[in-house]
Amino acid sequence: MEERIDHSNENDYKIILGLVKGFLQTKKFIFVSILAFVLIGIVVVLFTPKTYSSRVLFITQDSSSAQSSGLGGIASLISGGSIKSSSSNDIPTFLYPQIINSWEFRKQLFDIPIKLKNEDSLITFEEYVINKEGLSLSENIVKYTIGLPKLIFSDDSSPERVVNKLDSLEYISSNDKRVLKSLKNKLSFSISEEDGTLEIKTIFEEEPVAAAQLAQQVQVRLQKEIIRYRIAKAREKYNFIESQYQETKQEYKDAQIRLASYTDRNRFNATESSLIRKRQLENEATLLYTLYSDLEQQKISQSLKIKEDTPNFTLINPAVVPLKAENGNTLTKIILFAIIGFMFAVFRYVFIVSKKYIRSLWTEV
Repeated sequence: MEERIDHSNENDYKIILGLVKGFLQTKKFIFVSILAFVLIGIVVVLFTPKTYSSRVLFITQDSSSAQSSGLGGIASLISGGSIKSSSSNDIPTFLYPQIINSWEFRKQLFDIPIKLKNEDSLITFEEYVINKEGLSLSENIVKYTIGLPKLIFSDDSSPERVVNKLDSLEYISSNDKRVLKSLKNKLSFSISEEDGTLEIKTIFEEEPVAAAQLAQQVQVRLQKEIIRYRIAKAREKYNFIESQYQETKQEYKDAQIRLASYTDRNRFNATESSLIRKRQLENEATLLYTLYSDLEQQKISQSLKIKEDTPNFTLINPAVVPLKAENGNTLTKIILFAIIGFMFAVFRYVFIVSKKYIRSLWTEV
C-alpha cells in the first residue's frame, strides 16, 4: 500500500516537473512578453502626467467651553445668566461633506487665485480649467470613441443657447459644469471617526503650488462657512437688538432735548399745567432711558453670545507645497509591468496545456 502511495506521489512530482520544464522551454515567449509589457510600462510612465497632492488637517473646537470661565461670569452679571450653551447650533460633522459638495460653496472656489508653473501672474481656478487644463488620457479616449458621433454632429460654431432666467433660480452653464467636474476630481474631504479630525486633500497634475493653494483656500472658506452657520442665529438677534438700540437711543436724545427746551421756556412759569407737562416729559425721558439702558445690556450680552458661538479651529497640518509627485515612482511601475508580462506568459502556457488536455479527453470520449 505504501509503495502505491510513493509511486503515485512520484508520478505527481514528474507531472509537475514536466509542466515546469515545458514552461521554461517557452523562454523566448517569456522574454518577449516581459519586454513588451516593460515597453508598455515605459510608454505609460512617459505619457502619464505627474500628480501632486497637498493635505490640510484641522479640528473644530467649541469656543463656549474655552470662554465659559472668562466670559461666563461677566455674561451672568449682565444678562442674569441668560447665556446658554451653543451646542444646539452646532453643525454635525457628517454634514461637512454636504457643505463642501454644495453648489453655493463650490461656486466660491471658482475665484480662487492659483499660480501655475509657466505663468507670471495669478489666474483664477475657473480660468485654469477653461483655458489651461486639457483632457486626461481616458477622457480623450472616450471623446474620440464613444463620444465621436456627438463630436461630429455637434455644431461648436453656434453660440451657447440663451436661457430666459428667472430671478429666484440658479442656472449652471456648460463652463460651470466643467469647473465642477474638475473640482470633483481634484478635491476630496474626509472625517476621522476616531479623533474627529477633518482632512482636505487636493490633487493637481503638474502643478504642486496650485495644489497647496487650493487646499489652503478650501480650508479657509470652509471654516468661514462653519462660523457663519454657527453664529447665524446669534448674529440675526444681535442685528435686531442693535437696530432697536439705535432707534431708542435717538428717541431718548430727542426726549432730553424736548425736556430741556420746555424747561428753558417755562423757567418762570409756575402754573400747575406747566408743572404737569414738565413731569410728563421727565417720565417720558426716564422711561426711554430705562429702555435704552436695557437694550444696551442686551446688546453687550448678545455680543458675548456671538463670541461664545464662534468655534475655534486647531490647524494640525497646514497646506504644504509638495516636492515629490504621488505617481513619481517610475521604477516600481516598470517592475509591475514586467511582473504582469511574466504572469501573461504563465497564463498563456496554462491555457495551452489545458486546451491540449481537454482535446485529448474529447477524442477519448
